[in-house]
Amino acid sequence: MNLGDGGTARRLAAEARIRSWRGDAVVLLHSVFSNARLLDGRVFAAVRQRREPKAFFIGNEYKLMPEKMQFCDELPVRLLVSQSSSPVVHRLYRDRLPCAVVGIPNSGLDATLFRPCTDPDERPIDLGYRAQDAPWYLGHTERRDIAEYFEQQAARFGLRIDISLDPADRRAVPEWAAFLNRCKGQLGTEAGGDFFELTDATRTAVNAYLGREPSASFADVWGRFFRDYTGATPLRIMSSRHVEAAGTRTAQILFEGHYDGYLEPDVHYIPLKKDFSNAEEAMRKFADTDVRNGVADRAFELVHRELTYDRLVDRFVTALEPLL
Repeated sequence: MNLGDGGTARRLAAEARIRSWRGDAVVLLHSVFSNARLLDGRVFAAVRQRREPKAFFIGNEYKLMPEKMQFCDELPVRLLVSQSSSPVVHRLYRDRLPCAVVGIPNSGLDATLFRPCTDPDERPIDLGYRAQDAPWYLGHTERRDIAEYFEQQAARFGLRIDISLDPADRRAVPEWAAFLNRCKGQLGTEAGGDFFELTDATRTAVNAYLGREPSASFADVWGRFFRDYTGATPLRIMSSRHVEAAGTRTAQILFEGHYDGYLEPDVHYIPLKKDFSNAEEAMRKFADTDVRNGVADRAFELVHRELTYDRLVDRFVTALEPLL
């Protein structure tokens, strides 16, 4: 049921169903308030009046954070499910909200769609990549950096690539799974940024600056807002792209990172430094079939063991049970 869509009749029907529903807990997915608050008005009031504990999967933890915190206050939320595994991020949430906090990855493995259909060694593309530019208020341009580096260096490394940051080149889920099965390897970065705030202060300031100075470069933004930033709290997470590539036994070349503690360098992925100083070493590893297939196989085993939807739901239930 989409509580943020439709006209008056649909909303009244949703309100009636909420009031008559019986269950142990109210679970609100990120879709009710990710890019905009879609749960409001009489329907929100009906949810708020439920006495069962409420759990909220918060999404896009880099924007509209004051509004999302107010949303949690108003319900009120008893369990906040963050995409982040960071204890520091969790502490900031607990300092702001009187509720429990748990970190659960934002995507599990759908093994019916993301599975190896083609022998990795027979795939025609060496390295593939699809992404969108990160907003500059996150404080980095890593997606563009890694894409442009391999576009420029593909010939030197003898790579067949299919890399794009154009939104028009993004693929629906079945086509994305098929694309992964055409690639020996995928590029990638951690999602999120290094300047997590519950206030949106930096995001608001960067957007205002770019509104005044539309020709400003990222270097201008970095120098003005991030170079002297002190006490930064990173919020970096593993994304669905990492899980899906692992599910298709596609080897991953990733910028070094934590990846929620799941993906380990030289175990589940080939690590690449963000200044590309070890790029030749990474390419030697990727060209070694045993190394490439080894990281892909271990990542495949990991996601089937730890990152299925059943496994993630179990973690959620474990976090929720003390509140019931």
